[in-house]
Amino acid sequence: MKFAVFLSFFSLTMILVLIFGKGLQRSYYKKALEQKINQVQLQCNMLANQVFTANFLIQDQNSDLNVEVDQLANVLEGRILIMDKNFRIIKDSYGLDQNKYLITEEAIHMMRGDNIKSYTVEKDYAEVMVPIFDSDAKKYMGLVSATISIKDISSTTNAVQERGKTLYVLFFILSALIGWGLGSVLTKRLQMFTNAIHHMADGHLDDKIPVKGYIEVQKMAVAMNDITSKIQAVENSRQEFVSNVSHELKTPITSMKVLADSLLSQENVPAELYREFLVDIADEIERENKIINDLLALVKMDKKASTLNIAQININEMLEVLLKRLRPLAAKRNIEIVFESFRPVVAEIDEVKLSLAFSNLVENAIKYNVDNGWIRVSLNSDHKYFYVKIADSGVGIPEDCQEQIFERFYRVDKARSRETGGTGLGLSITRNAILMHKGAIKLYSKEGEGTTFTIRLPLNYVA
Repeated sequence: MKFAVFLSFFSLTMILVLIFGKGLQRSYYKKALEQKINQVQLQCNMLANQVFTANFLIQDQNSDLNVEVDQLANVLEGRILIMDKNFRIIKDSYGLDQNKYLITEEAIHMMRGDNIKSYTVEKDYAEVMVPIFDSDAKKYMGLVSATISIKDISSTTNAVQERGKTLYVLFFILSALIGWGLGSVLTKRLQMFTNAIHHMADGHLDDKIPVKGYIEVQKMAVAMNDITSKIQAVENSRQEFVSNVSHELKTPITSMKVLADSLLSQENVPAELYREFLVDIADEIERENKIINDLLALVKMDKKASTLNIAQININEMLEVLLKRLRPLAAKRNIEIVFESFRPVVAEIDEVKLSLAFSNLVENAIKYNVDNGWIRVSLNSDHKYFYVKIADSGVGIPEDCQEQIFERFYRVDKARSRETGGTGLGLSITRNAILMHKGAIKLYSKEGEGTTFTIRLPLNYVA
């Protein structure tokens, strides 16, 4: 990048210098030529007035005027012709074509009074024509033509151009030095930024890139720090997940080993005690089985959405079947479950995965409810989405725990969760199922006043 900045700056600078130099030369040449033409036109106008006043076109023996014409030709370093209205040359400062006729297109236009350019420029000379005009008779009597050399202007322009080459060389060197320095300055921060990224790539994700330098570099540093923070958060979550899985799977095994060791360490144990211990072991095995099944379900939810079995499902019927299955569980604590449907809803969903998600939410509403409480499930829709709301009269979720409630193995009250048979994976499974359907889930809860989950899902699934 350093070389690219240098080359870009150097090229742009030199193009601008060359364009400016050429423009300056053309401007000088044009200005110098214009000044010289104006001077010649002024002197030719004066000469034309003298020719008319001295009646030189008729009496061409005026020696004084002849001398003035020759002197003016010497001053201008050129040739002066004086012609009458018949295009006869009355005076030639060179003495070559005197009394001859010289008819040119420019002279014809000049004598007719056409609006033409009063001078022409060739490579090394310019020709200026001025009419001899009789203002009383309002007619053209002849013209004065002056041919002058412009080599002096060309020579001066070439000299300026030669001196300009020296300036070009100086500009080349100066722009090269500035371009290289500018490239070094601009890439210094980027090099520091690159080194910091390499340092983080070596595993130092806790280190942050300093947010300083140019605004663009600061923005990149902030973005990279955000990325590494998210990567670190994912890594921490992964480590915590592995730790939680190990702990959750180890706890039932430890309990079973303690129970088995207690039986083996005793002799002549009564059959009733054997039965009691075996029941406890069976409970721990069932708990282990629940954890494994939830982990398998979570793994399935983590797969791509291509594993969804999408079909047109009647959501009203699906929720009624689900609640009918869970009402006996709620009846044990005299919890009332009310289903309210505002309209028939048919949507494209994976029935198995969404049934599991809604079932987890209703089961949690039963587990963490109060005796003689209530659960209200409502279904509504619009032209694009359908909405499911699950509210309960339970214990609620503390505000400081609500952001972590969907994390794997997270429990608000771990002791109570184990008493109710929870694995800490239900809400994580629910959220993943809803996200796979391009939906959203929101939580509203106040401790001691109950919890409400609101789910929004599209009626038509778009992969």
